[in-house]
Amino acid sequence: MVRYWKWLMGNEHAFTLEVRIFHAVCVLLVLCLLISVPVAYGLHIPHLALMLVIVSSIAGVLYYLSRFKGFHQLSAAIFQVFLCLGLAANYYYNSGVNGPSYAMFLLAFLVSVLTTPTRQYFIWLPVNMLILTGLITLELVIPGSIRNTYLSETDRYIDLVATYFITAGFAFFIASYVRTAYNRQREQLIAQSAALHEANDTKNKLLSILGHDLKEPLASLQGYLQLLSDFDMEEEERKEMNEQLLLMTKSASLMLSNILAWTNKQGHSIQVDLRNLSVKETLWPVIQLSRSISHKKQISLWLDLPENISVKADSQMLELIVRNLLMNAIKFTPADGNIWLSAKTDGMICVLEVKDDGIGIPGALRSHIFSINPGSRRGTASEKGTGLGLRLCKEFTEMLEGKLTFKNNDDKGTTFALELPAANIPGIASEINQEKAETS
Repeated sequence: MVRYWKWLMGNEHAFTLEVRIFHAVCVLLVLCLLISVPVAYGLHIPHLALMLVIVSSIAGVLYYLSRFKGFHQLSAAIFQVFLCLGLAANYYYNSGVNGPSYAMFLLAFLVSVLTTPTRQYFIWLPVNMLILTGLITLELVIPGSIRNTYLSETDRYIDLVATYFITAGFAFFIASYVRTAYNRQREQLIAQSAALHEANDTKNKLLSILGHDLKEPLASLQGYLQLLSDFDMEEEERKEMNEQLLLMTKSASLMLSNILAWTNKQGHSIQVDLRNLSVKETLWPVIQLSRSISHKKQISLWLDLPENISVKADSQMLELIVRNLLMNAIKFTPADGNIWLSAKTDGMICVLEVKDDGIGIPGALRSHIFSINPGSRRGTASEKGTGLGLRLCKEFTEMLEGKLTFKNNDDKGTTFALELPAANIPGIASEINQEKAETS
């Protein structure tokens, strides 16, 4: 029922609150008037019953034009005209001041305030007051101009009570709808404000990191080029410096890649392209990069990636997630350590694990391990980072409808487990050669 009611009112992204309130008024007006029709017949006022049917039909047509045809301003203006005419006719045919028209004029005033554009207040609100004042004045100046249509006091009592309950119910539903819509929009604004504040803080952190961490590799590259220009270097010295600069540029490239991915995500320009992917084929470029970096740190990278295991994921997102998990493991694993990358299936779930025997995660950092906290700690070789890698891993995993968890191992080190939907790829076309299957 709630879903159907929201559909009747219109999507909040397509219709403003003012328009949705107008739709609610039209729907409730039709219901209330149709309920009043048998009451009017029971009170022996057939002309009033006919008028109620006509007005409810007009309200239904105006609702249709606004909700499904997009003619809201035209529908709202016509609605106000017929509302005024209907109130005047109801006053005339329903015993004037002796009937319930006074309460209906007040309800109509409330409806005009809620559904009329602010710039039209000076038209419809004064018209409402002038019509009621004019009719009351007419009845006072010319006694008998508006006759009493009730056959007995009992009929009048029934009409007044029925109209009161219908009017009160109408006002209650309208007020409740406005309040609910207001609270929902307020919550959305609070959430958007919090997200904007968080994004702004993150942006400031990233700018600070960029200004600080890009300075070092650029200065080293500049110094190296200056040395080449001014001195003749030994081949061994040149080779060692080349390796150091290569490591620095790889680290800077990874950092920029993460920042670019995060920026694109904040701008909602990332589209998830889910496909059935062979885990080993997809991750092989990432493995080669990680192996070259781990080799410099004398860390062994061990693989257990069966050929027949596949996942349903976006290839670029999967590469980014696993690359960051491997880089994180390398960062916090000392020399002569080990890192294991494995994959297995558990029913319809594929589990990728990145395990290391490094220094683990201190208890104080575990609660915000997936948040940006660049100054928390350095790696075992004083490596620095943006603190953005694990945050991206978490967000991209959720976009892939997966799950990312971590735990400290019983002996030492950490294990990150990435769970993604498994996929079946019959007869993988490209076989990875035996050389790729060998571990370092």
